[in-house]
Amino acid sequence: MAFSIIQCGSTARGDANLHSDVDVICIWSGSSPAFSLLVEKYGELAFYSLETMRRMRSKGSLFLTHLDVDGIFIDGDESLFEEFRGFRPSVRQVRTLYKETARAVTSLEWFPNSALGELWLCDILYVALRTCLYCKNAIKGVYTFGYLDAMKAYGLNADQIATMLLLREGKYRYRASAWNSAATKLGFDSGLAKQACFAILAEAVDIARGGKTDWAKLSECPRDYWSERLIERAILNKEHQDDEFMMKMKLHNYNKRSLRSDISRIVRMHTFSV
Repeated sequence: MAFSIIQCGSTARGDANLHSDVDVICIWSGSSPAFSLLVEKYGELAFYSLETMRRMRSKGSLFLTHLDVDGIFIDGDESLFEEFRGFRPSVRQVRTLYKETARAVTSLEWFPNSALGELWLCDILYVALRTCLYCKNAIKGVYTFGYLDAMKAYGLNADQIATMLLLREGKYRYRASAWNSAATKLGFDSGLAKQACFAILAEAVDIARGGKTDWAKLSECPRDYWSERLIERAILNKEHQDDEFMMKMKLHNYNKRSLRSDISRIVRMHTFSV
């Protein structure tokens, strides 16, 4: 068994703030490593097998470019890290990622009518629009993964940047809320969501306050990250109760595989009950 520990994200770039996570990944090869011992030594880790990283490369994952640009080798077998040095996806692959991510935004339609629902909207828009921003820059050959630097590189004006920073603040509050119904109200509404979407997607996207999950429609969606977020929305909207699912979302890096089966289970429960 070989492994490589790599620090990435804002702490590696040097632009972290008080709310920033310390992003550290472990690439491993051969037999499975002693996950718990590695976490004990290096803190919270996201684990990727070498085979998974190679599949990501074949699909053109911008995450590998992010590692190349910002990653700092910490410990282990550096050759596992070096294998992905210099990786840049093709323009076609980046365009595909952009279209898939933009579609997740344009199909949202609504968010839960609560303070926590507003924060959820900030969180999902932050994740999606940031990815779209990185994609648009990458298509132009710009590989900048600091949030503020990427916005400036794309050419957003001061008002647009302020709206996008409000998204990030909402993301911070959502992830610190533990899904508490008494979450602090941020004041992020449909109008601001529309402004944020237009700034990055260059199209008007209407996302209404309040709605209900279309379980039949959700049953036809891929079992992917965006479907996980829609199940999360349904739980926040009190259409479904599942504390275990929410905890898995909080520890997403360790539960990706089981979350897919959870989506199928939950969707079946609601489509069969109609």
